Amino acid sequence: MKRYHRWMWVVGLIVLYLHLFWVLVEVERSHERASIKTLGDAVWYALVTLTTVGYGDLYPVTTIGRLIGVVFLFSSIGLLGVMVGAIATGIKTVQERRLLGYYGTSMEQHIVIIGWDNFAKTVLDCLLSAGRRVAVISHNKDDVEAIHQDFPSNRVFALHTTGYDMVKHFSKAHIEASALVYVNLPSDTDTLIVVLNIKREFPNVEFLVVLKESRLKDTFYGAGVRYVLSTNDIAAKLVASYIFEPDVANFNNDLLSHALTSNDYDVQEYKVLEGNPFAGLPFGEVFRRVRTHYGCLAIGIVKVHDGQRVLIKLPDDGIIVERDNYLIFILNKDQAAKIRHVFHVNEGV
Repeated sequence: MKRYHRWMWVVGLIVLYLHLFWVLVEVERSHERASIKTLGDAVWYALVTLTTVGYGDLYPVTTIGRLIGVVFLFSSIGLLGVMVGAIATGIKTVQERRLLGYYGTSMEQHIVIIGWDNFAKTVLDCLLSAGRRVAVISHNKDDVEAIHQDFPSNRVFALHTTGYDMVKHFSKAHIEASALVYVNLPSDTDTLIVVLNIKREFPNVEFLVVLKESRLKDTFYGAGVRYVLSTNDIAAKLVASYIFEPDVANFNNDLLSHALTSNDYDVQEYKVLEGNPFAGLPFGEVFRRVRTHYGCLAIGIVKVHDGQRVLIKLPDDGIIVERDNYLIFILNKDQAAKIRHVFHVNEGV
């Protein structure tokens, strides 16, 4: 309705000025000293007056013509105000839309996090430490603004959405080209609804969810979610481990954290690309070489068949490492840098 009224004002002003042009020509052209004799002269005179240029080549000589000139003079003040206001509003609108992510991102093979809280922030910190790029989708504008303040814009893209059911809007986060989508909503029911809606719109998206209720795992697997975790299960296992084998629990906790120093250890996986020096070698030989030359331990291999990932823990020495397999290591920050250099790829999928 406001836009309709605005256009009515514009149309009304155009009609008014056209009428003033016609009156100005009618009263001026019959005067012997008239310089405004045609509609083109009237339009030119109005333009140079409204823009405060005032060349002086055209000017009214009749009383009515001068009164119309006064109207143009006062109109120039309002016109400049409207123009400056419109430009300022336009710039502010563009900045706000860019801040809220409405112009989208071109990220690919990035991680998408849907839902923002302190837990998601911790996950994001770990992903950035691993060299990944991340898009965050939140229904809270304050969250989006905080993300822009706390994280580098070339690594993290933030998108505001009015509701998590508006999945078509998620294409602005380039969700269809993402490596994985982590749905982080407070309710398992809301999480399932969002997963199903996204699957319907973007069928090739891979998901990870963390549930409050572990009994719903099969439901999410049936919905096509690849990775389903339960906070209750993870917490219970860690607590039990601390009770009867605290050293093992400490070690596991260390491995779950990202390796930030040479004293921190982490479990990481790296894809075997074409030209990798370990491609074609048996796992036993790979184990010996990385232990001798880089100081880290190879503890697993992932084979990919028809899009399905098969994890082999502590593989037999004779298993061949092939191109597009993933090797899993226990290593620290310095060792990870060496492995990245040899593999020519960052950790992760």
